[in-house]
Amino acid sequence: MVLKSKYFLSIILLFLILLSACKEEGIQALEIPQSSREDELSGLVLSPAPERTLSICLGDEPDSLFLYGDQSSSANIIRQAIYDSPVDEVDFQYSSSLLEEIPSQLNGLVAVVPVEVFPGEKIVDSKGNITILASGVEYRPADCSTPDCLETYQNQSPVIFDQVEIRFQIKSGITWANGNQLTAADSEFSFWTAKELYGSRGPRSIRYTASYEAVDERTILWKGVPGFLGIYSYPEYFFSPLPQHLMANMTMEEMLTSEGTTRQPLSWGPYRITDWVLGDHITLLKNENYHLNSDGLPIYDALVFRFVDSGEEALAAFFSGECEIVANETGLFDFLPELLIREQEGDVRINFIEGKAWEQISFGINSLDSKRVLLRDSKTRQAVAQCINRESISAERGDGGSVIDSLFLPGDPRFSSQSSGNPYQPESAIKLLEEIGWVDHDQDQNTPRIAQGVTGVKDSTLFHLVLLAAGVTKVPQSAELIQQDLNRCGVEVEIEILPASELLAPGPEGPVFGRQFDLAQFAWATGSYQLCQLFMTDEIPGLYPVNPKGWGGVNAPGYSSEDFDAACGLILTSLPDSEDIPDAVERLRLIFEADLPVLPLFFRRNIIISTPELMGLESGVFQPFWNIEVLQ
Repeated sequence: MVLKSKYFLSIILLFLILLSACKEEGIQALEIPQSSREDELSGLVLSPAPERTLSICLGDEPDSLFLYGDQSSSANIIRQAIYDSPVDEVDFQYSSSLLEEIPSQLNGLVAVVPVEVFPGEKIVDSKGNITILASGVEYRPADCSTPDCLETYQNQSPVIFDQVEIRFQIKSGITWANGNQLTAADSEFSFWTAKELYGSRGPRSIRYTASYEAVDERTILWKGVPGFLGIYSYPEYFFSPLPQHLMANMTMEEMLTSEGTTRQPLSWGPYRITDWVLGDHITLLKNENYHLNSDGLPIYDALVFRFVDSGEEALAAFFSGECEIVANETGLFDFLPELLIREQEGDVRINFIEGKAWEQISFGINSLDSKRVLLRDSKTRQAVAQCINRESISAERGDGGSVIDSLFLPGDPRFSSQSSGNPYQPESAIKLLEEIGWVDHDQDQNTPRIAQGVTGVKDSTLFHLVLLAAGVTKVPQSAELIQQDLNRCGVEVEIEILPASELLAPGPEGPVFGRQFDLAQFAWATGSYQLCQLFMTDEIPGLYPVNPKGWGGVNAPGYSSEDFDAACGLILTSLPDSEDIPDAVERLRLIFEADLPVLPLFFRRNIIISTPELMGLESGVFQPFWNIEVLQ
């Protein structure tokens, strides 16, 4: 069987290679420029042809490499080569090639200082919302860390708030590729550029910033809005520098459209862009002014990013030697079984990179449909969870990463390794269902259980649930596996697929955020926020003012727990290195695993293939190519 699979894949790959060679617009052999030329924006003179070149195939071609332009995976991968990512997050640890230290309270670069706030000035209230200090606003005064010290503003006198200050110190000796010194003023210029571009709808790092100032040539002082302590990570509030000496007189439109900012942005990292042939490739050469050149970095003299349209084309380019790495091409998952065989035989190396898309099954706990009451009891949800083989679902999905039991990835230092979660154990699940009152009345595994004494459920009610999933014409295989697993436990499941835009539309029309469902499978795009926010009572979508966020709330299950709100609230109002965080995280985990507002499945993963000889690519990191300068 192995030989047959290998033979089949070899024939397919040979066919694809021949096919791509015959295409007039296929991947063409590169001609690295031999002669130097003038760079229009920076006055750079290119060096001679490189000796060592690394070729990387990408599944998408970016529209722009401007720092605040295209934010696709391909664009961010290429930016790793030209900007050396000011701060890298690798396996939950931060490092930086630009900053002297990662700020913390321990090293004195983070401080909480008292600040006087007058009526009408901007603050962050007790719920974490940006508002102004006015009568009726509930706020957290200075030195207040628990709900019992919250106050409501009722007069016109000023109030003392906590304000967070973070100092970012740039290393000395770092220059732009044209030789100009990189300074804190470049980071301040980047902040104001982002603020102008995004405005009030910008990311948290902009909205919760009171001031961002270069206090000397190498130091940035960030100050948060008074009352804001819900910082996910300190590096989030540092803005990657932009070359002020070249861009200060440019309009926003020019920044977003000019050749020098979108296609050949000035580098300070290991490589600089020299050539971009639209639809085909981007060439980068070693930056001779890179501050780690004396350490022999980067290893390669040049990088070539080629663009492919499909998994088939990517594999053809890889096995013909056109590319040594293939990344950001989801079509590779279609060939994963064959690739695993080729890996065992030493033809390829597969690297799995954990992503930040959190796949889960939401339970309709507090549905606005009065007939949907079967999942209100937490023990019923635990039994349902124990019936589902998440390992099997992850394996079938291909892009399924590590199976998780809580709100935290395995390896997260905040997460207890002693967590048992709700593992796959159908026999225990069936016993629990019987205890709750879901009985197998006819001793027929092919028929659903019925209610006999189930709290809040009418006797003889069939255990029948509808599972919503995103799709157009084909039912996702993961939904079918969930259906099969629950059927074996006596839970009848009907699958309904909807286009993602319809499934996840805002309430009251959308079935998920309109709270009109039993089960719903979808993924959350995680980022610079705490996942516990998704399940706080204030986030339940519904009519305002009963529901403070109106239909903009994100707590689709309608889950509500005072203990959960308190634990999550403490995390949201504490600095990330606060001594109160570990205990709050552990309480949050225990509550979540007991109440189970959703069943976590896994964080989706990405796949990168490389030649077996290539060294330096690491699996399990959030930022692929974070160490591109050391690949060899």
